[in-house]
Amino acid sequence: MSIINLISLIAGPAIAIFLAVKLRSKLNSQDPTVLIISLFIGMICVVPALVIKHTAAELGFDDSVRSLFGKIGYGTFTAFVDEFNKYIVIIAFAYRKKEFDEPLAGILVAIMVSMGFMMADNAWHVMDIDTDDRYTNTWRMLTSIPVSIAFAIIVGFYSGLSKYGMDSDDLSSFSLRVRGLATATFFHAFYNFLLFMEEYQSLTILIILAALLLLGQIGLNLMRAFRLHSRLMYSRKKRSRSGTIEL
Repeated sequence: MSIINLISLIAGPAIAIFLAVKLRSKLNSQDPTVLIISLFIGMICVVPALVIKHTAAELGFDDSVRSLFGKIGYGTFTAFVDEFNKYIVIIAFAYRKKEFDEPLAGILVAIMVSMGFMMADNAWHVMDIDTDDRYTNTWRMLTSIPVSIAFAIIVGFYSGLSKYGMDSDDLSSFSLRVRGLATATFFHAFYNFLLFMEEYQSLTILIILAALLLLGQIGLNLMRAFRLHSRLMYSRKKRSRSGTIEL
């Protein structure tokens, strides 16, 4: 196993644990249990994603497609499978927890799920001797961590935003979650498309534009998440003082 492969396996959980310890005070409850469980469930949810992609490969739909539209289609398909499986973990497990009540909490949970998923996925590709080299090359291993975090920020922000405040209706909350899933899938599909391409130099301008768009997206999401977190903390302190005075 190369050093890059080893880094790809341990860096994700290390980042997740660091964030859980460092930012757990930002949660409604300082108990990091929901974050740790999300990390481990994220590892498990890679199984259905791999099964779906393996089934598609058995039916002849895999990364060996040669046409441009075929690469775009398969890149979008695998992106949706990965992001949807992670999204299901967020909604089925963490979404109903009291800690999951704002965009920043959603981002933290999504990063935990994503880092667990990424570690298990990388472990599978490293151990699978039949895997095509494109899955274990330097480009994929070096970029999988930052792009996974970026996609998690997008999904987590919109999922947490759908829980922010008690006056949002179910339809608007659902639309926010779908927006996050669709946006993350779009960027993930483009990333997959680049992995399937053999020539990157001709796509340099497109790569730069996509990177700038992605950085702008997550930058805005993070800025708004911290702003809403500050507003929520102020509101809680104000209610706490009011409750003390009433007593």
